[in-house]
Amino acid sequence: NTASRPELPNIQPLQTFRGKPLSWEAAENILIGQRGPGKNASWMLVCGQNPAYDEFPCQYQMFYRGKARNSLWYNPVFKLHKLDGGEVWRNSDYKVRRDDVPGRFKFSFCDNGVTSLEHWHIVDAPDDLSWVVLYYSGAAKTAGQAYLGGMLATPDGAWPADSDLPRITRALHRAGIPWHEMVQVCNDFCSGAPLVPLHPERAPVIKPE
Repeated sequence: NTASRPELPNIQPLQTFRGKPLSWEAAENILIGQRGPGKNASWMLVCGQNPAYDEFPCQYQMFYRGKARNSLWYNPVFKLHKLDGGEVWRNSDYKVRRDDVPGRFKFSFCDNGVTSLEHWHIVDAPDDLSWVVLYYSGAAKTAGQAYLGGMLATPDGAWPADSDLPRITRALHRAGIPWHEMVQVCNDFCSGAPLVPLHPERAPVIKPE
């Protein structure tokens, strides 16, 4: 089995942020989002396009800088419903590297011996970081699987203000994603998530809630 990462659509990342051309530091700060003293999560998913990837309940996104120079880690935390009716928290561990231009990143992770490589794009985010639209495409080559998708996230998983929806709609359009393909994530009963970094952090924030 083999698979290649989808090359289309060719998504252009956000060009400017807070009145300046998007820099690598600013792009990383957008991913890190609201993470800091008093808040462990960077973002929480509102809705996503890919059923296999974006629709687990209570999806927290945790981005943080590692100890090494220019290192960045992504540890999503999400909930799974078990066959017996119970629930369990799960997480993943991605290494994040800069791609060719600010706003594009390469993600890699290994799951049960299968390595996946993904390209992520910051499609849009307002200056106040009240929401973010992200697009990704990837492939698990040895498993013969290729995939792509997009997501809308906010600091608390609540829908953005109605006044923001036209701009979000334009961002999704640039990523080739119509609203009807986005499925809302269930963010009920999300307390108790193990929002603990899996790697040493350059500037540790707070203890787990």
